[in-house]
Amino acid sequence: MTAPQVFIVIGPAGSGKTTTAQQTAKEHGAAYLDKDRVSGRFVEFALTAAGHDPTDRESNDFYRDNLLPLEYETLMDVAGINLRLGRSVVLDAPFGAYFREPDYLRRVAEEFQWPSPKITVIRVRVPRDVLRTRLALRGLDRDQWKLAHWDEYWASYGSLDCTWSGVTVLDLNNEKSLPVQPEPLQATRSVDPPPPPLTAREGF
Repeated sequence: MTAPQVFIVIGPAGSGKTTTAQQTAKEHGAAYLDKDRVSGRFVEFALTAAGHDPTDRESNDFYRDNLLPLEYETLMDVAGINLRLGRSVVLDAPFGAYFREPDYLRRVAEEFQWPSPKITVIRVRVPRDVLRTRLALRGLDRDQWKLAHWDEYWASYGSLDCTWSGVTVLDLNNEKSLPVQPEPLQATRSVDPPPPPLTAREGF
């Protein structure tokens, strides 16, 4: 049996991160784990119950201090169960709060008993102006704070400067329009134009 792998797809809202993650899961026969689908309804309920706007996460200290850690712990726990069963996983989540922790993945792998899988981080990149246009056009409530505080949002979520050790990084340029019917994603190419060469880092 092929050893399970972990694919972590990161990118700002509107970048095509979810499309890329689902294509990757389909190609590799992996479990697709979307943070918002795993825990989003509970988070919205908790925010509403605590008197907060359920669509505002970026500027909400209550969310960042109390709910965000639980979301990611749950996601990594579910990933660990799948990996121990021999199933590869694709994680679809921003992860921006943890980019500056080089040992983040090593720590959660130990905490949630990951069986030392190969980890590939797929960074979905879109130019700043293109991303802003996409968010404005799709008109979702959860994007209103982002658009109203664009410089602040882009500074925090647009760079994708991830410091994680022990991973292979693949950059995908997703500037062009997303396909209506997604095609299978090859691990060595982007959704549209070919990506730059892989950037290898220290093994897990």
